[in-house]
Amino acid sequence: MTTRPTARPVPSRRGVTLVEAMVVVAVIAALVGILLPALSIIRRNAQLVSSQSNLRTIGALMTSYSLDNRDHVVPSQFDYTGPFAKSLVRSASPEGTLPNIGALGRGTWTDILWTVGKFGPLVPIADPNDPSSTSDVPSPRWDYRYDSPDYWSYYNPDMVDTNPFRSKVELRKAMPTDTAEAARPFGAGASIKEQGQPGYFAANDFFSAVPNAAGTSNWYTNAMIRYPAMSMYAVDSRAGETIAPPVSTGTNTWEALSLRAWTPNDPNQLCEIEFRYVGDVCSMLYLDAHVATQGKWINYSDLVNNRQTRIERLDQRN
Repeated sequence: MTTRPTARPVPSRRGVTLVEAMVVVAVIAALVGILLPALSIIRRNAQLVSSQSNLRTIGALMTSYSLDNRDHVVPSQFDYTGPFAKSLVRSASPEGTLPNIGALGRGTWTDILWTVGKFGPLVPIADPNDPSSTSDVPSPRWDYRYDSPDYWSYYNPDMVDTNPFRSKVELRKAMPTDTAEAARPFGAGASIKEQGQPGYFAANDFFSAVPNAAGTSNWYTNAMIRYPAMSMYAVDSRAGETIAPPVSTGTNTWEALSLRAWTPNDPNQLCEIEFRYVGDVCSMLYLDAHVATQGKWINYSDLVNNRQTRIERLDQRN
C-alpha cells in the first residue's frame, strides 16, 4: 500500500505592521520622557554633592589657616600692602610674569586659601576667542602660585576642576548685558561675559580686613564669634567672591539687599544669592565648617529668626 506524504505547514512570513512599529516607538518615547527628567535630577544632585564637597574643602583650609595664624578667621578681603607686605599672598610674582589681575597685596579669601592649600602653580592658556587679547587674559607665563584663578580661566575647560572655590553648577540667573560689569572678584554680580561658567561661592564681608578710612581694620578670631554653628561664612552666589552683609535701617532693624530671596516674577531684584540646585536651594558654609542647604527665604528676618543663620554682628550675643 502506498502512503502519501504528510503536508508540512508553511511558516507565516508576515512582517511587523506599521501600527505595531508605531506602538513600539511610542513606548520607547514614553520611557525616554520618564527617564530624562530623572537622569537630570540625578545629575543635578551629583553636582550639589560635588559643590558641597568643595565647600567642605574650604572649611578644612580655613581651619588650617586658623591653626597657623593664632585662631584668626580667614578675612573675606585683605590688604597686605601695609605691615603685611612680605606676605606670600598676592605678593611679588615670579620673575617674568605679568600680574595684571587685581592689585598686588590686595585680594580675597580665595587667594589666601589657594596659597594655604598650595594648589598652584597653574599655567593657563590664552583666550581661545582672542589669542592676542591682553585686557582680560593674563600672560600665558602667569603660574598662579599666589592667586586663585579668576573668571577668565574657565575659558579653558581643563582648568575648571582645578579651582575648589567655585560651584559645580553654572551661573543661572539673568545677567546684565554690559560686558564691562564683571564679578572679578568684588562686583555686584557676574556679567553676560561669564554666562555658563561655574557659580561663585561668596564669603560674608563681615570678615573684611581691609582698612577703613581711619586706617583701622577688623580681624576676628574664632573665639570672638558667639555662635559659630549659626554664623554664615560663604554661600552660593553670583556676586563674585564676597557678598555684602546687611546694614542697619533703624533700631534693631536690619536689611540686606544682597540677601533677599530672588523671586521668579522679579528677576532684577537685588539679590546676590543663587538657589541653583534641585528644589531651589543654596548651600551655605558656616564658621564651624559644617555645610547645609537653605531654601528661599521670605526676607532677611526670616533667614535670621527662622533659619537660625546669622550674617551680621557675629561677635555679639544678640
